[in-house]
Amino acid sequence: MAISDLSLFNSMAFALDTTTAHIQSIQQAIASGKQVVQPSDNLVNYGQAQLLGARASAVTNDINTGQQVQGLLTTADNSLSNVGNWLNSAISIATEGADGSVSTNQMSMLGGQVQSILQQVTGQANTQYAGAYLFSGSQTNTAPYDPSGNYAGNSGNNFASFSDGTKVQTTFDGKAIFGDVNNGLIGALTSLQNALQTGDKVATAATLSQLQTSVQSVASARGNVGVNENALTSFLANANSESTTLQASISSLTDVDVAKAALDQQQLLLQEQALISMASGLGKIPLVNILA
Repeated sequence: MAISDLSLFNSMAFALDTTTAHIQSIQQAIASGKQVVQPSDNLVNYGQAQLLGARASAVTNDINTGQQVQGLLTTADNSLSNVGNWLNSAISIATEGADGSVSTNQMSMLGGQVQSILQQVTGQANTQYAGAYLFSGSQTNTAPYDPSGNYAGNSGNNFASFSDGTKVQTTFDGKAIFGDVNNGLIGALTSLQNALQTGDKVATAATLSQLQTSVQSVASARGNVGVNENALTSFLANANSESTTLQASISSLTDVDVAKAALDQQQLLLQEQALISMASGLGKIPLVNILA
């Protein structure tokens, strides 16, 4: 073979190798759906995708945490709603028990109903979510109330923090909401139970004002939970929107355009065939030797 033919052949061989490599790269991109998976694919796009990916990961964590907190707040609100219903029943019972026409025996029976209500309220005050007590202040591992109505929690609160600085309250001061054996709702129910069971109408009537005050305490607590629920709902809506935008941006930087890739592959295959055909005609060199 003449030197000029050999030089031409080497050039064609290089072009053929390059074309084949490009075909394989496109086939891999089509199979994976990604055209940028490492810096050498496209340094700028890869760098931008990494930055966006880090933010997307943070937003995903925010969404997961937010959904858990959403369940927690729903549970807290349900507990307070139940307490509100029991409280209304207790007010009805106190009103009935203070009536002059009610006998001592009837008052004792009403006292038994209040005892049951007190147990229900204490149970709701000891509500847990995912193993954490919601109404024990910041002491999530401590049951806030014992069976006698003594408060064992504290006045602190816990918050869930998110990547943008947003904070949502996740635990609440039970004593401020429910009181204890001597004060607040639990104290009023305890006094009402004792007054009814001892037939003391005056003491029974005296608990009504305490119970009405407790209505406001429970309503205020539900309002606080609602404020946090609304803030969280808004936060999650924004986080989900941001997540969608980030994923779209990452995809635009890294995903393969299948239609364009298929067209490029077809053109490269034609180019590959043309190079093979041209190389095989040089100086009667067998095709098998050219490709070796």
